[in-house]
Amino acid sequence: MEQTPVDFEDGLLDVGDGHRIYWRAQGPRHAPVMLVVHGGPGGAMDIKWADALEADKWRVVFFDQRGCGKSEPFGKLEHNGIDALVGDMEKLREALNIERWAIFGGSWGTTLGLAYGVAHPERCTGFLLRGVFLARREDIDWFLWDVRRVFPEAHRAFLDAIETACGKRPKTAQEILALTEAPLARFDDAGTKLARAWTNYETTLSVVNKPEKEKDAPDEEKRPSAEANSAAISMALLERHYMANELPPMPLLPLVARIAHLPCRIVHGRFDVVCPADQAIALAAHWPGADLSVVNAAGHWTFEPGNIAALKIGAKALAEAIGKA
Repeated sequence: MEQTPVDFEDGLLDVGDGHRIYWRAQGPRHAPVMLVVHGGPGGAMDIKWADALEADKWRVVFFDQRGCGKSEPFGKLEHNGIDALVGDMEKLREALNIERWAIFGGSWGTTLGLAYGVAHPERCTGFLLRGVFLARREDIDWFLWDVRRVFPEAHRAFLDAIETACGKRPKTAQEILALTEAPLARFDDAGTKLARAWTNYETTLSVVNKPEKEKDAPDEEKRPSAEANSAAISMALLERHYMANELPPMPLLPLVARIAHLPCRIVHGRFDVVCPADQAIALAAHWPGADLSVVNAAGHWTFEPGNIAALKIGAKALAEAIGKA
């Protein structure tokens, strides 16, 4: 059965510093607005996230962050930091003439969504967060190094790829960030192979319950080669850039009090080894009114059945809470 085409509007917004961000808006114009904040850093919007929302309940706004997706220029690291991205979100709100909106973020999108929220609490109506990433040093070290205790084969293959590209095998998380800077920045064949290895490593860690049907596989497994290469380059390049230069940001947890009066629904896979569940529990502890759903038999990937089911429940509850406010 063919799906009914979704009416949408889109464009490129000049945010300064030589950057233009791509955005897309869809859904009823009279409905409350939900801003979708993608992961990475270096990921891109995925309009399938809207499937977790009731289509008639939200006006959904997507955007690609600086340097990735359809934003221009591709892969630019200059003027690409968390404060700039928060500023871009506010410029997008103003450009679209939106008074207030809810934030739907996953993984790095939770970091950026929270950073925007504590900077502009008066512009937020509520939060739907999946796979919380607090971007503390221990969270970065876990992803780059300590997770080898759970995925030793994947971590060994990751280090093999770095050694092939750099001629040296990293011995710490900080060495991973130092050694991968030059090859990832070259955009040549060796850099692309390293970017693909970085992305494959993250994908391997992300999925616990992968749906059997090919059509439900993660997008990166279905993309044409050139598109997959670009997606891998932006993900690896920008993740390395942010982990080395932008993170940890100002500690987020002490600032949550600025938005703790707003409704929040948190969904986190029990077996998320990209962003372990202690981060979601720590966030909930600083947000007394937040509702936390830890999903058993689910990992980091948004589209695992348990995560999607919990997100749909959370989105419906968030819409009701906003409607009563």
